[in-house]
Amino acid sequence: MTKYIWPKTILSAYRYLERICDAIDRLVESKALNSFYMGGTNFSNNNISVVADKLIELGQRKVTLINLKIVCEMALQKCKDKHSEILIEKYVDCEKAKDIAQRHDMTMRTYFRRLSSAEIEFSANLNMMGYSDKKLAEDLAGEQWICEIYKRYFSKQQDLDLSDCKIDKLALC
Repeated sequence: MTKYIWPKTILSAYRYLERICDAIDRLVESKALNSFYMGGTNFSNNNISVVADKLIELGQRKVTLINLKIVCEMALQKCKDKHSEILIEKYVDCEKAKDIAQRHDMTMRTYFRRLSSAEIEFSANLNMMGYSDKKLAEDLAGEQWICEIYKRYFSKQQDLDLSDCKIDKLALC
């Protein structure tokens, strides 16, 4: 059973979204300016159709990432204040569980219970906004770096599921 892998993925990717959008802007500008030079070796890469297609593709990619950022912020705003704080500290700021628990003056057990309920609430908010796991997988399939984050969480979840079942992981290979 997979537990909230897409919500964790989105929260982890959130901190990079603005930088990647800025990089896309620079890439669009560079591609547009460099398309002016028509040399023999660059001719096939710089014809108007190829450049326009690339600029449109980059623009659509940026729109997807900006929408993801907005959806994440809206889902966090709908969470209880303590839940959104814990989620941001854990996934966006990458703080350690011990540090977060100390800052909020709670035991580790309470921290993990609150983290779990925060993940549930965040996931429910995404679903209410129309962003189910299936929709997120479809919308973000072209973002390889986000898919890598997803795969990392999925792999961790599979390891946890196997350890919970006390099944020898090597026996499954």
